[in-house]
Amino acid sequence: MNALHRPRILLVDDEQEALQLFGRMLSSAERGYRVLRAKNGQGALDMLRDRQPDVVLLDLVMPGLDGFQVLQEKSRDPAIRDIPVVVISSRDPAGEPIVCDMLTVTRAGGLPMRDLLACIGALSEILTPSVRSAGQARSETPAA
Repeated sequence: MNALHRPRILLVDDEQEALQLFGRMLSSAERGYRVLRAKNGQGALDMLRDRQPDVVLLDLVMPGLDGFQVLQEKSRDPAIRDIPVVVISSRDPAGEPIVCDMLTVTRAGGLPMRDLLACIGALSEILTPSVRSAGQARSETPAA
């Protein structure tokens, strides 16, 4: 990573606690992310256009302009449509908790093989320690 370019991540969530939690996690990461925050969809679009972040972490369920509308508007604007978005919503559009055992990654236009392999590597690096820790915890627990 270029020392002059610290990746900018835009966090978009209407819940202050979520902004604080994700902001702390990203700020303390070794990569030195610059964290931008927006509390609503219109703020997200304004920040996308003004600051051009490297990636957006977007909540879908927000009052006013929601995450779905942000994605729709973003796709219409050539200046910002290629900025990647990761959805970080704990509730579906009906307000129900999201509970699933899978992770979905999508990107408009698909992924070139190089990017797909990089994505798999990054996800593996992130997810493997938690799987390994859970396995170690199970194996260290005495049998009854």
